[in-house]
Amino acid sequence: MAKSISVDHALVRKAANKYFLRSYGGDRRPRFTSPYPLFPAVRELEAKLPQLQAEIEELMKQRELGRYEDIDPVRAAQISKDWRLYYAYVLGVPNEAARKDTPTLLEFAEKTPGVVSAMVSVLEPGVNLDPHAGPYAGILRYHLCISTPEKNPPRIRVDQEYYTWKAGESIVLDDTFEHEVRNEADEPRVVIIIDFRRPLGPLADSVNRWFLRTKREASSKMIQLSNGDY
Repeated sequence: MAKSISVDHALVRKAANKYFLRSYGGDRRPRFTSPYPLFPAVRELEAKLPQLQAEIEELMKQRELGRYEDIDPVRAAQISKDWRLYYAYVLGVPNEAARKDTPTLLEFAEKTPGVVSAMVSVLEPGVNLDPHAGPYAGILRYHLCISTPEKNPPRIRVDQEYYTWKAGESIVLDDTFEHEVRNEADEPRVVIIIDFRRPLGPLADSVNRWFLRTKREASSKMIQLSNGDY
C-alpha cells in the first residue's frame, strides 16, 4: 500500500493526537482564533508584509510552484492534485533555495521558537481543497493572506465555521477539524502558512517535540519536490 510522505507512524500518531487534543480542550477548542495571544512573534513578520508580498510575487514569476500531486500523491488524491506549495522550512530543515526566493519568511522561521514549518500556498482559479482533516494534532496553522481575489473571494470552512481571507490579514485555525476550501474566483489566492507547536503543558509539549523530531526524515524530500526537483 502506498504511503504518504507527510503522514507516518499511524498508531503512535493516533495516540499522540488524542492526548494533545484532550490536553487542549477537546471538542471545545476553537476552530479559528486570533494569532496574537498564541503566536505573538508573528507581529514582526506582519510588519514586513510589503517585503513578503514582493518576494512571493517574484517567486511566482520565476518559478512554477510544485503541485501537491508531485509532492505527496497519496494525500493529494484525498485533497487536491493541483494545490501549489513552496516549502521554505519543514520540521526544522531550511530550503536553501528560500534564502534567495523567500528570505524574509525563512529568516523568521529559523529564528522563531515554536515554528515547525513555513510555506507559500497558492490556490489557482477553479482549484478546490476537498474536505479533509490535518493528520497531526501537535500543531496549529497560521495563515497570512498575501493576495486574494476582490470579487468572489474564496473562503475556508473549518467544521461549521467560515473565514474569508483578506489581503494583509491573518488567522490561526485548528486543521484537525474537517476543513475545505473552494476558489471559484478568476484569480489565485496566495497565503503564507506557518505551522507552530500547539501550546500544551510541559509533559504534552515534551511528547510533541519528540514526535516532531521523528517526522523530520521526510523534510528534505518534501522540500526537493516542492522545488520541482523530481
